[in-house]
Amino acid sequence: MGISLIPAMFLARHAAHLNGAKRGVILGRQKLHLNGRKLARFCKAAQGLGFDLTPEGVAQEDGFTETLLTALGYPVIEALDFTDKEGAQHIHDLNRAVPARLKGKFDVVIDGGTTEHIFYIGQAIDNCHALLKPGGLMLGYIAADGWFGHGFFQTGPDVPWRYWHHARGYEMLEVSIVPRKSPGRIIPIEDPTGKPRGGERMLEGPHMLLYACRKPLEAPAYAPPIQGHYV
Repeated sequence: MGISLIPAMFLARHAAHLNGAKRGVILGRQKLHLNGRKLARFCKAAQGLGFDLTPEGVAQEDGFTETLLTALGYPVIEALDFTDKEGAQHIHDLNRAVPARLKGKFDVVIDGGTTEHIFYIGQAIDNCHALLKPGGLMLGYIAADGWFGHGFFQTGPDVPWRYWHHARGYEMLEVSIVPRKSPGRIIPIEDPTGKPRGGERMLEGPHMLLYACRKPLEAPAYAPPIQGHYV
């Protein structure tokens, strides 16, 4: 797992929504998948969002991304993983509910393509919700590339819209897809609820699904989501 150009720009866009966040967690410690020209390209593109970044100022010797996140204005981002192999602060299998000591403790939760690798994906997503404080920011960037065998699942737009928005009451700040070959092209994805076959689309080439949303201060009554075209 790692932060390439599309996730880096996504994280930069949503730094404006941090609202004084003091503590964050990412699912799996992420490597920086930018170097050379791509890293320089990111730093230049981030100028349009008000950042003054240099390749030397965002890269770190061990290849991870805490320096990048700090440069973008994120709080200290802790890592949660099922192993301590990469230095995660919290060791937990996301197939199981997170312990009480972690519930509601984070202002920001980042899923950088982890939930698709968790067999009980619904539990993994519920865990993200449980980790967030009311008013907290949920950020997800996930492969939508048809890569058979990459993970257990490929996530479609019903997950951000039907789960986070309709079932959990989150305010949606962005739901989009971005082609990997055109990382500057952001394609908004509308709520698929009530559309034939959930507003499905065929993708030509690999994309990433991006979503950003804010947890409500008061939780609505919850029922497990159903796909939009079955509503």
